[in-house]
Amino acid sequence: MTLLAPALAAIFAIELLAALLFGLAFLRRRVDREFGVASLLCAAAAEHAWGSLIGAGASQPAGVLAADRAAWLGLIAAIPLTIHAGLAYGRIRPTPRWIAVPYGLAVVGAAVDLRSLFQEHAVSARAPGWLVGAVDGARRIAPPAPLGVAVHVMLVGAAAALVVLTARAYLAGRRERLAVVTGAAVFLATTLHDSAIAAGALAGGHLVDAGLAAFVLGILTTPSAKYAAVSRELDRRTKELRSRTTELRRSYEDLRTTQEELVKKEQLAVVGELAAVIAHEVRNPLAIIANAVAGLRKQAISREDHETLLGILEEETSRLNRLVTDLLRYARPVNVQRSHFMLGDLLERALGFAKTKKSTINVQLKRESHEGGLWGDANLLRQVFDNLIDNAVQAMGQTGTLTVRLRSENQLGVDGVAVDIIDTGEGMDTQVRSRARDPFFTTRPSGTGLGLAIVDRIVDAHGGQFVIDSHAGEGTTVTVFLPHGSASEPPQARRTQRPSTDPGRRATS
Repeated sequence: MTLLAPALAAIFAIELLAALLFGLAFLRRRVDREFGVASLLCAAAAEHAWGSLIGAGASQPAGVLAADRAAWLGLIAAIPLTIHAGLAYGRIRPTPRWIAVPYGLAVVGAAVDLRSLFQEHAVSARAPGWLVGAVDGARRIAPPAPLGVAVHVMLVGAAAALVVLTARAYLAGRRERLAVVTGAAVFLATTLHDSAIAAGALAGGHLVDAGLAAFVLGILTTPSAKYAAVSRELDRRTKELRSRTTELRRSYEDLRTTQEELVKKEQLAVVGELAAVIAHEVRNPLAIIANAVAGLRKQAISREDHETLLGILEEETSRLNRLVTDLLRYARPVNVQRSHFMLGDLLERALGFAKTKKSTINVQLKRESHEGGLWGDANLLRQVFDNLIDNAVQAMGQTGTLTVRLRSENQLGVDGVAVDIIDTGEGMDTQVRSRARDPFFTTRPSGTGLGLAIVDRIVDAHGGQFVIDSHAGEGTTVTVFLPHGSASEPPQARRTQRPSTDPGRRATS
């Protein structure tokens, strides 16, 4: 008994401390239900160790009987808790009705324990000679009764289920459960030993306290093992992330190199397209000018032919000058010189210029808003509306109606004015409409294809939007939205990619 008492005291302290630690862990994190079950199981094991410890030092029959009842009570409570712990560590959620069965049997066993029916005889103060010392510290009054043997058999079954469930979790990849599996195996071995003693097949002391202590120690290693597993997984993920980052950086560098090459190729393509357009646009006037000069060199030429050739020279020279002017406008950065002006007055002057070119076209200016004041570059915007009105006039031929409508509008929270330029001309099909903004694209024999591209750049520099709505045979509506702006800069409109058409803007004259 001298060496047994300190061992039982140490086991009791370890199991009680484990119960407190797991209880606190469960209170802090309720989702870890295995900690709650482990806390109760450690408490039951501590009670059994406490009963064994008290029984080892008791000398009176009443004290021995009380300690023996406490030890049996801890053993009975350990049966359902062992099964529940195995399910929790195996990540199996039992149904309440199923798990209530072992707990119900434990309640019945506790009642039986209070009547001391697990032993063959009851303790009596007049019969102290019945007491027999045991190695486990709990002085057994007599060999266990059939009910006591049944408790040991059920404890063996619970321990076997615990080994199966924890081993299954370990084999499924949860390597931090190795210590738990080892402790469960030791616990099963001690329960088999004690069952053999209870059945009379073996002689010796009970070892169930040592088995419970081994399992509790296995449970105590679970948090540290889980932390180690998480740390290893984190290290693996960190290395993988670094590798992916390196690959991503390498891919980014390759993408940037490819993009730079693509930009260079696009620039070369634009330069090639520009050279082709310039060559085409310049060669034809030069050929005509060369023919006219050759005709003027002739000695015998009438006055009428002379004037005709001079007119051709003047026309082709103007054409070349217009091409060079458009190229310079397109290549030159848009520098907006802001001032406050009335957009309605600018539109009236642009329409007056259109009337002088074709007096047969009906021109209308509709002011749906009197707030036409803007901060912007009036000269650049005059180029915009001169170009758009000139395109509308040419699209209608000799007759038609040109309507310019000025109205207030708010786009994406930005206040401004919108100008609708509506013509009754031939309109544009889908293919022409989709390429109308492209530089050097034109359907007019004398056009350079830079007009709408320049318009788009000027409107964009003012923070506005430029929308074309047209269908073949139904005329065209061009809408220019311009924010009111300020003396310093235009408002930052939250624009998305601008559509080439806007069916919601369709209007009739």
